[in-house]
This record gives sequence, C-alpha cells and structure tokens, in this order.
Amino acid sequence: MYHKNVYILLKEDVFEMEYTAGFYRGQNSELMLCMLEDGVFLPLILTMVMLHGDPLLRRVNEIIDRVVEAGIYNYWISLKLYLFELRSRKKAIVIPFEGYYSFNLYHMQPAFYLFLIGCCLSAVSFVVDLLYHHVISKRL
Repeated sequence: MYHKNVYILLKEDVFEMEYTAGFYRGQNSELMLCMLEDGVFLPLILTMVMLHGDPLLRRVNEIIDRVVEAGIYNYWISLKLYLFELRSRKKAIVIPFEGYYSFNLYHMQPAFYLFLIGCCLSAVSFVVDLLYHHVISKRL
C-alpha cells in the first residue's frame, strides 16, 4: 500500500468499515488506495483456468471481449435481476396507472404507424382524384 502498487477489490460496506477503523489511511489521514472511477465491481464465483500458452486462450479472450462490448453480458445480468425480482413477488407484473409513468417514443409507435397509414391513404386518394378528373375532362 505504501508504494501504491497493489490492487484490492473490496465491497463498499467492507471498505467503509475498514477505512473508518483506520485501515488504508496514511499518516496525514490521506487515502492510500486508488478508487475505481465508478466504484462498482461484481464479485463472481465463476472462473475458468487456462494455462499460459494455451492455443484457445486468444479465441476465448476474443469471445469474452465481444460479449462484453456488445452488451450481452449486461443484458444477461439485467434479465437475471428481472427474473429474481419477479420471483420475489415484491413487485407486481401489472403496474397501475396511478402516479408517475415513464412515457417514451416506444409507446407512441402505434400512433406513428396510424399517421403513416393516413398519409399514404390521403396521397392515394389525391392521385385517384387527379386521375379521375383528368379522365373526365378528356371525355367532355
């Protein structure tokens, strides 16, 4: 810690307790550890051991990078949290319309489709009307 060349991952509550107790502080009460920018890490028990020089190491790293960059990992985590929330039965599946409700463009999609259909029908009606009057004016 004194040379600032060690990394320690701690949960936030554990860090707060140990920092309050006097750990990770220098002589002038300065923090002796560097903090992560957003301060969040996810401890997982899942590990995969690959030996140095393994021919599949490069391919596995590439797949992991693509999964993380594409956001699939975050989607999996959010899906698990959503299923856990539903199983806990603390949140209703149907949300009542009382109070604040997030309304965005996704909810307006049917209105835009109806508007587009209306514009197309009016354009077709206009063209038919022009052609009809053009044909009638030639007959007379």
